[in-house]
Amino acid sequence: MRIVQKNQIRMWVVLLIAVCFPMACGAAAVESAAGGAITRVTVYRGQALVTRLLAFDLPVGPAEQVITDLPAQIVPESLYAQAPDGVTILSVRYRERAVRDDTRDEVRQLDAQIEQVQRQLSHAQAQLARCDELWSMFVKLQEFTIKAAESDLNRGLLAFEPLEKLTSHIEQKGQSYRDQSLELHDTIEDFQKELDLLQRRRKELAAGRSQTVREAVVYLRVIEQRPIRLELSYLVGQADWSCQYNLRARPEQQTVQIEYNAVVHQASGEDWTNVALSLSTAQPTLAAAAPVLEPMPVSLASRGQLEQQVQQAANAQGGPLDATQQFQQLLQSRRDNVQKGKAAQSELNFLAAGNQAIIFNAQGPELDQILAQAAQVARTEGVSVTYALDGQLTLPSRSDQQLVTIATVAARAEFDLIATPLLTDYVYLQADLRNQSRTVFLAGPASMFRNGEFCGQGEVPLVTIGETFTAGFGIDSQIQVARQLEEKQTRIQGGNRIDTYRYRLTLANYKETAVRLRLLDRLAYTKNSGIRIELGETVPALSDNAEYLRTQRKKNLLRWDLELPASAVGEKAYEVTYQFTMEYDKNMQIRSQAE
Repeated sequence: MRIVQKNQIRMWVVLLIAVCFPMACGAAAVESAAGGAITRVTVYRGQALVTRLLAFDLPVGPAEQVITDLPAQIVPESLYAQAPDGVTILSVRYRERAVRDDTRDEVRQLDAQIEQVQRQLSHAQAQLARCDELWSMFVKLQEFTIKAAESDLNRGLLAFEPLEKLTSHIEQKGQSYRDQSLELHDTIEDFQKELDLLQRRRKELAAGRSQTVREAVVYLRVIEQRPIRLELSYLVGQADWSCQYNLRARPEQQTVQIEYNAVVHQASGEDWTNVALSLSTAQPTLAAAAPVLEPMPVSLASRGQLEQQVQQAANAQGGPLDATQQFQQLLQSRRDNVQKGKAAQSELNFLAAGNQAIIFNAQGPELDQILAQAAQVARTEGVSVTYALDGQLTLPSRSDQQLVTIATVAARAEFDLIATPLLTDYVYLQADLRNQSRTVFLAGPASMFRNGEFCGQGEVPLVTIGETFTAGFGIDSQIQVARQLEEKQTRIQGGNRIDTYRYRLTLANYKETAVRLRLLDRLAYTKNSGIRIELGETVPALSDNAEYLRTQRKKNLLRWDLELPASAVGEKAYEVTYQFTMEYDKNMQIRSQAE
């Protein structure tokens, strides 16, 4: 009777749970795990955005999808998932689990090879040790045999034939031990080299990885039954890229081939295999809200108080800083904090106030330098480009850098020889290139080639679409230039001194063809009204290039656009002459501001 009552009670409890907690029956989430395939990667400066694609079937209702094998350098808070219509993403959670070994096939194969070589090395070392023991026994036996032979010889008991056989046997045995020992030493050395190579490869594969499994747990609700394609994206560290160029000039064809490459560092802890790769100069940020610009209160302070404040800031920074250095440091701090968005609002407002205060108090050349610095930063920071590379690319996670091609552009070029005898006696080949492609060229180092031969290192500046830039292609030793002061005259007029200078520039062309050459020189330049500088006669006339006349000529830079005849050497060498005067107070002297 009691058993029946107990069964009835159990049945009522089950019915009560079913009525009161209907979700506990039939609403359990479906669980599944998968790694997915990496399909897209965008590499930024210092980070990369990785996107995985997972395809699976789930019944209608709640589900839990576990994405395994996330990399060691993942930024957990950057995880997010996207799903098609018919699926609602409820949440994405990150978790870690400790494991014993690296689970990748290539790592397991390397570990097996390392273990096999270590075993072979151990066996060879054991054989060498045994060989050394046998050699020690052989030496003792050899000494014993020699002493026994000497004793028999003294007693007249030793015959010649047995003695010869014994001596021959000892020599053969000794040579055998020596050969075997040398062979084992070579074998051990080979095994050690092979082991070192395998261990280095193992270390490269392990770059950015650890013995921890990292997973994303995606909670979702399937509304409509159909195949699901889920995208999981996340940021990873230890990923970076920089520009590198090869410029290949063909002066006779008036062309330059621009090979625009990216040097990629990828040690995120996961291999990117057959992915759509993009390179970007944008700054990925996890901050959703923009910082708020706050009012900037100001007050007055004496110069002494300002200098004391600057000195305190300099001591905090570990050394003296002038205004331009302070300005540059504040700009760098702003770049470091801008990704934080509203979280760095106070810091960003403080840095902006510091830069504005520097500009308020700067003047003259110092202000010009600060403004030029700010303009340069605005030009570089204001450019955000993304390069989507062609095809599917593979970049394994490893410590060394990898090279990928962004674009190859054939550009028309105008070549000129550049002579600046005031700075150097060498004459350089230079090309003006116009970027007529649809690719923005970022600033970066370049290797320069002329007619297939390496001619030096250079730099490519930031070049936007349609912009022109200049590239140098080394020295042309068949053109020579010399600069000579022919005459200097001085006279006093009233209270002023007037100096007259006459210069001759000689250019020799050892080529059998005529060449175009741009000759550059300069006069002194000043904004001081107490110094009067006038250019006199020039033969031939200065360049009539509009850009030169608008910019450089106003600062007393001299330019001639010349065509040197073929074989213009010796008495046939091309000559340029000019003269100028400088008038100033006779009691004063000229001083360069560069001093």
